[in-house]
Amino acid sequence: MLSERRLIVAAVCALALAATGVASAETYGNTTPFETQSAHSPNYVLGTEVDIPAVIVLHSFGMMYGHEDMGSPAVSNAIFGLYSSGSGGLPETLVAVTEPVNLNTVATYDNIPFTTTPVIPPGTYWMMALYESMANPRMTLLDASSLVAYWSMPYGSGMPASAPGVLTYSGQDFNYWVNGDIFTATLETTWGEIKAMY
Repeated sequence: MLSERRLIVAAVCALALAATGVASAETYGNTTPFETQSAHSPNYVLGTEVDIPAVIVLHSFGMMYGHEDMGSPAVSNAIFGLYSSGSGGLPETLVAVTEPVNLNTVATYDNIPFTTTPVIPPGTYWMMALYESMANPRMTLLDASSLVAYWSMPYGSGMPASAPGVLTYSGQDFNYWVNGDIFTATLETTWGEIKAMY
């Protein structure tokens, strides 16, 4: 009887510890407000790099729109995406994308949900935006080395699965970031291993 009870207790503990888990919400990117705003042309996928140092469960995109000292920003719809880095360190494969969001006032949009929540490895990624009309994301001109990647893409086509014909220039960065949970693997014990203990 005691042995059976111990087996049941051990099985319950194993189930509680099984599989995988997440912990510790984190943000990666540019959350400190920059000094000015951009005048983004529509129909371009454009953005900058972000380093993610840990395995995370990706959840959402964040950004700042407009600047409080520059009047009302342009009204635009936008789609945001995260791309992996490929050949030459440029955007390659779409990892996650948001639904369209309407931007119509000076605001911080901290949690624009991705349509999926993939687990992604550490590495350098690209935070990209596609605007339907002229748009005013917050940006900086103070980092001459900041690399910007872009390509032409009609807004109605959305974010492509693979980045085509990437072009670059330097000298701008944007108040974009991504949010996710640190991914952790937890103990998994099989029934056979439990029985072997007794």
